[in-house]
Amino acid sequence: MYDWNALWHEHEAYRTGYAVQHNDANQLAEALSAKLIKPAAGIDDVAVYDNGERYLLAAHQDGLQLLEIAKRSLFDITLRFVTEDEEQDIAPPYIEIHVDNLATEEQAVWRAAVSRDEEGRIWVGKRALDEGVVPAMPFDELSFTDDARFREELTRVWHEDLPQLKPALEAWFQHGALSAPDDEPAHYGDAARVQQICDRYAEIVRREQALLSRQFSDPELHLIAQVLKGVHFDDAAACRGVWLAVETRIIEEELDQQWKVDGEKLLTKMKALSYAQEVALIEALSPLPSN
Repeated sequence: MYDWNALWHEHEAYRTGYAVQHNDANQLAEALSAKLIKPAAGIDDVAVYDNGERYLLAAHQDGLQLLEIAKRSLFDITLRFVTEDEEQDIAPPYIEIHVDNLATEEQAVWRAAVSRDEEGRIWVGKRALDEGVVPAMPFDELSFTDDARFREELTRVWHEDLPQLKPALEAWFQHGALSAPDDEPAHYGDAARVQQICDRYAEIVRREQALLSRQFSDPELHLIAQVLKGVHFDDAAACRGVWLAVETRIIEEELDQQWKVDGEKLLTKMKALSYAQEVALIEALSPLPSN
């Protein structure tokens, strides 16, 4: 799930001392009116409690200290430039901003078409990329849509992360929309261009894997990895629809019971994956090919 010890150190300034007669971080459930969901494994580890709206982290740091983290603040925002048809209600190319909060089990996506005008300016929806005006992006389905920190992070993504995609956006309109004649093979340029493509692919996979690691539990990932051991992906198109292989093994071998996961919930999450996310999942969990 989360790296609790990393969160403990990341929010160091918000920790407070906690006066108790004992010195055991795993014995605070009654005092905190919360459920212990992750015991501390030792003196240097963090115990985690859940009171519904917040996670309460307890650990020893110059005495027993407590850190409260609101679940609504544990969101992640992923920015994607989509150029392939992923069967959405919008034609590529488009920008996708995906919000995921594993703690509150909320997800939402905002998409806007990318275009280029006669003057060569790139537009995302109704906003020119160089005007720096953040669109509404309501995200009405999220309980924390009006949270100041969430809105600040959306603004940062728009002003800082999105402009970094400008070379890729311009390159798509210069080259990506053009297709070679049917009798000519695809040409990817010299070694430097090939390396650039590989670097971008690796970055896409890295970003998607970071999102997937929060979206799926460890048992779910172990189940998927077990399924992928028996699946061969001979071409790029074969990477689509991984959930079908997982569903088959769940029905035939009851892998969901073996790994103690909710099979129906797992399949629902897998069906919602984009092609890029499925590729990232395969890259992370498929065994390396043998020579």
